[in-house]
Amino acid sequence: MFIKFYQSNTVNALRRVKREWGYNLYDLVRSLTQRQILSQVVNKQEIRVVGLRRSGNHAVTNWVKEQQSGQVLYLNNIPPKENGYRVLYQHYPKEHLRREALGHFVNKDCLIYSYEDWDLEQITDQHFEKKHDLYWGKSDRRYDLLILRDPFNTLASRLKNNFIEVKDPNQTFIELWLSYAKEYLGETNHLKNNKVCINYNQWFLDVSYRKEITSNLKLEFSDAGINQVKAQGGGSSFEGREFDGKAIQMKVLDRWKVFAEDPRYLKLLGNEEILEYSKRIFGDLPGTEVLYKR
Repeated sequence: MFIKFYQSNTVNALRRVKREWGYNLYDLVRSLTQRQILSQVVNKQEIRVVGLRRSGNHAVTNWVKEQQSGQVLYLNNIPPKENGYRVLYQHYPKEHLRREALGHFVNKDCLIYSYEDWDLEQITDQHFEKKHDLYWGKSDRRYDLLILRDPFNTLASRLKNNFIEVKDPNQTFIELWLSYAKEYLGETNHLKNNKVCINYNQWFLDVSYRKEITSNLKLEFSDAGINQVKAQGGGSSFEGREFDGKAIQMKVLDRWKVFAEDPRYLKLLGNEEILEYSKRIFGDLPGTEVLYKR
């Protein structure tokens, strides 16, 4: 049985190497022979979404998508430094993904793709950036959408799903949240494509704030999708899709209360820096002062 498992893994590894070698050669040929084609705009608008898991990424991204008109394509949760179309095609061998993976791009009014739980330096890797037009097609306008939710409720939702670790093996949740907070406040500047930062808490509560976001993205506000709970990620950590159609009624800012006595939760939040940055971005969250005193 072990031999069969080893042989299967070896065959799959060889297939991956062969596939990557083929793609690299194909990309080289395209870059040398299709310069005129690659210089043509494919995406009128491109939005790269960055956030931590359980930060309201799916809710916000779906809402942004619903504010769009025309041809919109959304690629969910892709790994950094890889061609998103090719990664998804390996899991979902659909014709439109195969076509885009080969660079036969269809014109789009908006292309949206998201990264979750990855270090900002990986997401913005400059070597990968040089291949942007090869992998995504040329875009007329590019935006970076950074979504941040307060650490109290983000961590509670992650614990509810029983995952504290982030995808980046070199980072902890606390370290990654802090790096996103510093990017949000402009202390770092990894995201350079017309950066739009979204305070998830305020987005959830304030319609005028949502109007401001659509203005920053040069979209027409309709607020469509605000009450949807999408299936990606299983919906809400606490209610699944129970509140689909009435999402605005969910108690998303009170999730922390479920874990207020949990030792794991309190230990992770026992970090003065994360409390300081939370206060700077989200202000005083009613009731959470009891967590500061532990």
